[in-house]
Amino acid sequence: MTAGSDQDMKTVVESLKANRFGTVEFVEDADTAVRTVLDMIPLEAKVGMGGSMTIWQIGLRDQLTKRGNIQIIRPGQVPIEEFRRLQSDIFLTSSNAVTLDGKLVNIDATGNRVASMIYGPQKVIMVIGQNKIVRDVDEAIKRVKYVIAPYHGMTMGIQAPCAVDGRCTDCKSPGRICNITTIIEKKPRMTEFAIVLVGQDLGLGWDPDWPTERKERIASAYRAEWEKVRATFPPPRP
Repeated sequence: MTAGSDQDMKTVVESLKANRFGTVEFVEDADTAVRTVLDMIPLEAKVGMGGSMTIWQIGLRDQLTKRGNIQIIRPGQVPIEEFRRLQSDIFLTSSNAVTLDGKLVNIDATGNRVASMIYGPQKVIMVIGQNKIVRDVDEAIKRVKYVIAPYHGMTMGIQAPCAVDGRCTDCKSPGRICNITTIIEKKPRMTEFAIVLVGQDLGLGWDPDWPTERKERIASAYRAEWEKVRATFPPPRP
């Protein structure tokens, strides 16, 4: 079990650098993270965004929109042919988990998010909160499948067994959201990376043994941000 302590953060920064992930920075808070990321993105860039509540939660999407001349592309919300044509210069996302030895672990339903982390955009920028730190790959996968996926499913009303009872049963449901698992052990050869680690709990993820108050604070912030995101979706077609 890790708690995202200062020592954990220091270990992860050193491990990510050793794994050749390029720019790896630790910042104390979300405001500093936003300024740091904005400095990395040219004004003329086309920015792709993965399904990351962290990016919404810290206000980074809103800041990019205010810059005006940045084209934001959200894979999964445009037809795949259009997405390929509009391939982004920079892909902005988070990670479901990062291990103490510097591996990035993610699980997707469709695969558009993890695919863009690996190949396509010129540069991938990740913003990762302290609560995403885990001991190793096994702990990462267990946390995603037994904590993140069920809570995510329940919050968003996904039609999968874990979204009903909060338990992973390794289901065969069409609504299953744990279809693709990726472990990025070292920087992909053709993709530039920048990773900003933040000394705050961001996005979704916690260890079951953490204090109830901390877990509920993370969950409550996630629910609140999801309501804001959902309000931006276009109304369903009649």
